[in-house]
Amino acid sequence: MIADAFAGLGWHVPRLLAGLRAAPELYFDAIARAGVPCWHAGRAVLLGDAAWGVTLGGMGVGTGLVGAYVLAGELALAGGDHRVALPAYERRMRAYAGRWQRGASPGRFLAPASGWGLWLRDRLLATRPVQSLLVRGTGSLATEADLPDYAARV
Repeated sequence: MIADAFAGLGWHVPRLLAGLRAAPELYFDAIARAGVPCWHAGRAVLLGDAAWGVTLGGMGVGTGLVGAYVLAGELALAGGDHRVALPAYERRMRAYAGRWQRGASPGRFLAPASGWGLWLRDRLLATRPVQSLLVRGTGSLATEADLPDYAARV
């Protein structure tokens, strides 16, 4: 199925397809995001894309770092009591990560189902306004004013 879909393409594709035929196993999946109703249970907690799945434009890495910061801060504020810290972490991060989850599915944008969709995606990502938007969005993760200064509160 993959060899048929990519047959006739240039660049490194023929070499990659030859390697694919010799691979002992293969895994591929769709780009998708699952809505998780709760990010913690007992002492276990989801963090980063496992919780909120914000992959478009590198937002997953930035929100993952912010999530680790918030989780550590809430655990410190709660004196290590996960029954207090994990719900507080989830409340704060649902509001924060939710901004990056809004909009279209990243899968539909990153892996369009048609040649026209691929062309449009590539043209959009090549424009300065879209590139600037992605960079600004990532930069705002690092300078978010409403994140608490846990060091000052502990």
